[in-house]
Amino acid sequence: MNKLHGFVGAITSATAFGLIPLFSLPVLATGMPSTAVLVYRFAFACLIMLVVLMYQRQSLHLHFGESLRLMLLSIAYTGSAVFLIEGYRYLSSGIATVIMFSYPAWTALLMMIFRGEKASVTTFSAIGLAVAGVCFLSGIENGVGNISVLGICLELLSGLSYAIYMVAYPTMNIRNMPTIKVNFYIFFFTMLLLMLYAIFTSGGLPAIHTGTTLLNLFLLGLLPTVVSNITLILALKNIGSTLVAILGAFEPLTAMCIGIAVFGEPFTTSIAIGFVLILTAVVLLVLKKSPAEVPAGPVLQHERR
Repeated sequence: MNKLHGFVGAITSATAFGLIPLFSLPVLATGMPSTAVLVYRFAFACLIMLVVLMYQRQSLHLHFGESLRLMLLSIAYTGSAVFLIEGYRYLSSGIATVIMFSYPAWTALLMMIFRGEKASVTTFSAIGLAVAGVCFLSGIENGVGNISVLGICLELLSGLSYAIYMVAYPTMNIRNMPTIKVNFYIFFFTMLLLMLYAIFTSGGLPAIHTGTTLLNLFLLGLLPTVVSNITLILALKNIGSTLVAILGAFEPLTAMCIGIAVFGEPFTTSIAIGFVLILTAVVLLVLKKSPAEVPAGPVLQHERR
């Protein structure tokens, strides 16, 4: 049952995260810079979780050690977002997405080095199928042309940063903090770091001028941020970092579905192959008979949703 909850949580998390284009593209179409969209995304996520924390009457007090650990997690989380954005300057979005999706492989490698997880043929087969599926979804099989080495390095760093976040989160010694409080501070510190980045790169944040933009930014903070990260924690607790990372393939899968259903993008043979490869990877993981890789760390053992 725990494994089932883990798979449901991981797929829900990745699916919710894949909704980002649904809410961000209309905002980007108004001319708002992508860095500003990220800042507003985490600002609304913080606001939502702050309301929940106040309703639950939970203390927002942090000890110095807790603040330091949460800041380290936030740096990894922010680094992934910033490297991804900067990589788009040098690579097409499809190629950038594929290279950033190196994070399942990074996660498996980090788990083997730092957590003593044994290599599994099934796991690495699933990683290969998932990455191949993302390649087909992104259209990279049609050729890549001239690829920037700098762009590749930036996207690999994005994947590595996210893998560090996923591996480090379950091991952090913040056992006395509720899950929502942990995420609130991670998002709060991430928002501050991104705000500094936005000020440094574009001089500041533009105002929100329309109700539609406000609604899209609020939903961007709620579904792909709050819901996605809460269910991510549930998944990390029950099935471990490596499987959760592989199931992250549902993120580009959902984004592609949104593009086809909402924005009128074509459904091609390449996309169909990508769908099949990703679903095959998921079936391999579901049928895997070995236990969850490594028990989750203290922060995940403290609470159940």
